[in-house]
Amino acid sequence: MIYADLRENLIRAEYLEHVTLNNLLELYRDADKEGRDYLEPEIFETIIHREIMKAIRRALDELEELRKMPEGKLSLRELIGKLREQDDIEKDAESFYAKQAMVAPTPFLRGLFDLISQNEKLHSDTLNYAVTARESLFELSKGSSCLIEGNPGSNFFRILDLISKDLKRKIILVKTREDLPSLSDNEILIIPSYFIDRDNARSQRDAVALATRLAVEISRRAESDSMVVFYYANELCPAREDLVYDFWDNLLSTLKRNVKGVYIALVCATAVDGSSCTRVYPLVDHVITVYDNNALMYKVRKVYP
Repeated sequence: MIYADLRENLIRAEYLEHVTLNNLLELYRDADKEGRDYLEPEIFETIIHREIMKAIRRALDELEELRKMPEGKLSLRELIGKLREQDDIEKDAESFYAKQAMVAPTPFLRGLFDLISQNEKLHSDTLNYAVTARESLFELSKGSSCLIEGNPGSNFFRILDLISKDLKRKIILVKTREDLPSLSDNEILIIPSYFIDRDNARSQRDAVALATRLAVEISRRAESDSMVVFYYANELCPAREDLVYDFWDNLLSTLKRNVKGVYIALVCATAVDGSSCTRVYPLVDHVITVYDNNALMYKVRKVYP
């Protein structure tokens, strides 16, 4: 769940704001008029910070309650159609907050109103984009492999869940770390010795041997016509860039040879320096680029053949 750690962080943030506010109030009590004039904006904004943290926690509580409601039968396309009827409301809200950003009395409030204005625009863009993006995933059924890329922390599982439902495949999840969330009852956790061998890979022969070792292990666990997901793929391959292609070329070809009808999905978190799994592009049929952490906005492009 993308909000898993948020509640704990909010409680901590609220406490920090509370401590900061108390310190400022102590100073305010002892300050003269000039000092108080200086402190008031700081106190005002610190109160806002605290209340925002409280509001987000309340929003999480409401969201949890909403999730308990039974699902309806309204399709995504029908849902988007009804939401588009409110498009004027979204545009009015965007315009309103943009105006408030120009006249707000403090820098924080100006930035906050500007951010909300941008977010209202994002709501509208997401609605206009959602159906097209969702339907583009159906293209993946014409291939046998894909790469999903995006910022660390993105809700890649949402995309994987949609793909598996479209393909009607059972997921086998290959995890690089135990602390990663679960998506399947059938999981393969990479053992520590693998990472030692990965770090020691220095040649093409080492990369091929590493890939073969991993492919054989997965083949023993994978079922015919299943979907094997590598999460995170970029943590599995050798650090040397010139060995990445050979590693994945051997791993993917061996898996496809050993497991009948297998579909392979690689999840790749874009590194801080902006690098990604671009060297793997020629080996997969489709690349899905995720543009937001909730994985509501994404683009599918065909790579091969």
